[in-house]
Amino acid sequence: MSESAPGRVLVSGGTSAIGASVVRLLAGRGAQVIFTGRDKTRADVLADETGAAFVAAEARDAAQVRAAAAHAVENLGGLDALVLATGVLHLGPLASTSDAAWDHLVDVNLKSAFAWSTACLPALRASSGSIVAIASAAAVWPDTAAPAYAVTKRALLALTQMLAAEAAPDVRVNAVCPGDTAAGMTATVTPGRSPASDGELPRPPLGRHIEPEDVAQAVGFFLSDSASLCTGQFLCVDGGTRGAHRS
Repeated sequence: MSESAPGRVLVSGGTSAIGASVVRLLAGRGAQVIFTGRDKTRADVLADETGAAFVAAEARDAAQVRAAAAHAVENLGGLDALVLATGVLHLGPLASTSDAAWDHLVDVNLKSAFAWSTACLPALRASSGSIVAIASAAAVWPDTAAPAYAVTKRALLALTQMLAAEAAPDVRVNAVCPGDTAAGMTATVTPGRSPASDGELPRPPLGRHIEPEDVAQAVGFFLSDSASLCTGQFLCVDGGTRGAHRS
């Protein structure tokens, strides 16, 4: 899918900050977009703004995921791209992570990606389409503030690579790994905490905070013809933060 040849796109988690930016970018390029999410109020605003269509789906319910995927394929007349923007954050040490919090992270960050991908793969094979997952820079280098979250996102990178190997040459599968994003995540499974509760995010070496739009541009690249030989890859969008921490 390129800017001059928009296609048919399903965005899971489209009511999140990053997901909504992806919907805006792709709809603005002329793509036919269906997006999912749990926040009906945000969904209605985004649909009015972009012309994209919303379908409600609970990411932890595989049956709902498969039904929403079938709805998208039927209503779009096929599928050219799937963007996996569903995610939830958990802060705190592994030792204090409850079984319930761990299960929630795995269900939302990993199992839903598996369900969306396998449900959409036949349609994507038919169109020689593409999948882009939103992982995290925390998946690439350890993040001691959110280790359980980081583990699930690391697993999402492994899923990306396995899907890329299995689906080639018909479907390309890649991931974008955002650093700390200014808008923060819209959901957290840490009781009494929010991603922004610890104050201002540290400024990356490149001098400004990562915005959801920056992540969306990376998604747009992976979905474009410019990335036609990219599969099983990940791209960090973090303003240089992780590289600076390693030096």
